[in-house]
Order: sequence, then C-alpha cells, then structure tokens
Amino acid sequence: MRRDYLIGLLACMVVGVVLLAGCNEEKQVQPSPESIKIEVKTGADDGGVVALTDLLPDSVFGIVNGGGDQPFMVGLLVSGGGDNLTGRGVYRFDISGYENKSFTFHVKCVEKHGNPGSLEVYLTNDTGALETNLSNMSDVSQVWNLIASGEKIATITPSSGEWLNVGIPSSTVESKVTDDGYITIMLKLENEDLGSNNDYYGFSTYEYSQGAAKPYLSVP
Repeated sequence: MRRDYLIGLLACMVVGVVLLAGCNEEKQVQPSPESIKIEVKTGADDGGVVALTDLLPDSVFGIVNGGGDQPFMVGLLVSGGGDNLTGRGVYRFDISGYENKSFTFHVKCVEKHGNPGSLEVYLTNDTGALETNLSNMSDVSQVWNLIASGEKIATITPSSGEWLNVGIPSSTVESKVTDDGYITIMLKLENEDLGSNNDYYGFSTYEYSQGAAKPYLSVP
C-alpha cells in the first residue's frame, strides 16, 4: 500500500510540474508592454522644417526636409550660403493598434553647439510625409505653424551624446492621432530669439549613422 501511495504521490508531482511548465511557457509567449518598440519607418518620417530667421515671424520661408544621414539641427544656425536659419525637428510614428497607449519618445542628441538653452517637445497635428528631395525655398508656414495648435509635453535641456526620454500621456495621443494611426512630434528651442546663428542641437534621424540611433517610441 505504501508503494502505491508513493507512486500516486510521484504521479501528482509530475503532473504538477508539467502544468506549471505549461503555465510558464504560456506566460512567456505573451508580449509585455515593455517589448513594444515603434521606430520611425522611413526617411520621409523624420527631419524637420527650416525657415529664414531674418524673415520671421512675418514670413515663414524655407524648406521642409526629410531623410538624409546627417543629424537634424534644431535651433539657430547659418546656411552654406550665409543665410540665418531657424530649425524645428519633426518625427512621425505609425502607432496603429496602440492608439490608446501612453508612450515614451526616445531620440539621441548627437551634438550641442553654442548655448541653445532649453528644448520644447510638442505633439502636433500630422505633417504628412516629409519631402526627401531638397527643393527651392518656399512658404513652409503650414508645417511651421503646427506648433501653435500642438500640445507641449515637455521642456528639457538635452546633453550631447545622451538620449532624450519624453513621456507622452495617452490622453494627448488620442487627441492628435490621425485616422491612419500616425502621431507627429515636433522639437523647437524654448527661446528662438537668441539673436545668434550658432546655437543649436543636432538630433538623430532614421538614417543617421546607418540607423545606429533610430528614434523610437516605447510603452512605459
């Protein structure tokens, strides 16, 4: 009888271990929120808008530029032709299927020049795909002015070589996501009236450093 009891006990233990292993295996295949990572999809989804500083704010004349393997400059700089420029960054993400989530936005500050001060981060209405072929300067107020109706989600001071990590609440996401699942993030200097042409941050893009520092969203 004792032998039968031990065999029965051993059988119960084996069944228990199998069931536990099955539960663990089932648990492991469930994606955790931390595993959700949404990268910029193409070069046309990040870059920015650059306007001639000396014409602002009365006229917003410049270019909208996506793609390229160089960091995008946000702030006050000078063109190769000697024009004073003001740059604002644009990052678009397809969040289809996660429209009701909160996110953290990650982008690397790869360069800081001069004393650009604080940076403002906005969630705006969508810019649409950015032009990847440089064209002549034109009126870019449609993209530039999206900041005015956007929602500011952070004011921060980036450090060169460090990643920015900016939280975006779900309520803000739901108010700005497009019907096809896109949200757009814009970056600008808190003070764009520094009276200089040499104070800016450089931020990573989809193609920068062969994709080694792609901007992305994660779910906290």
